[in-house]
Amino acid sequence: MAFIFKTDLTRYLEADTIDQLTDSTDTILEEAIKDAEERIKEKISPRFNMVTEFAKTGTDRHRSLMKCCTNLSIFYLFQRVHIDVLPEGRENAYEEAETWLNDVYKGKLNVDLATVDETKEKGWPLRWGSQTKKGNQSY
Repeated sequence: MAFIFKTDLTRYLEADTIDQLTDSTDTILEEAIKDAEERIKEKISPRFNMVTEFAKTGTDRHRSLMKCCTNLSIFYLFQRVHIDVLPEGRENAYEEAETWLNDVYKGKLNVDLATVDETKEKGWPLRWGSQTKKGNQSY
C-alpha cells in the first residue's frame, strides 16, 4: 500500500493537472509515488525505519515526510511529460525535498521518525586513517 495518494497530491497540485500529467491513468501516478518512496528510502533508510514510516496511515503519517514524498512524486510526474523544461516551482520543490532528506540524514533536523535498531547503530562509521571507527556524528 502506498504512503501517499492522489488526494495528498491535490494539496499542491490541482486534480485536473494530475489527470493531464497521468493521462488519467492511475498506474502512472502509482509509479511516480513508488519512485518518490524509493528515493526517500535510498537517502534516509540507513538511519530511519522506512518500512514502519511508510506503513503509517491517515494522521499518523509524518507531515514533513508526506510533503517530501508528495513533492518528489509531482516532480516525477512533470519530468515524465516535460523533459526539457520543468516548471520552476516544481524544480524548487524537488530541491527542497532533496535538501530536507540530506538534512534529516545528517541529523541537522530533529524529526520524529522511527529509527533503525539503535542497539546496532551506536553512531555511523567515521574514517580515521585507514581504520573504520564508530562514533557519534552529531554536529
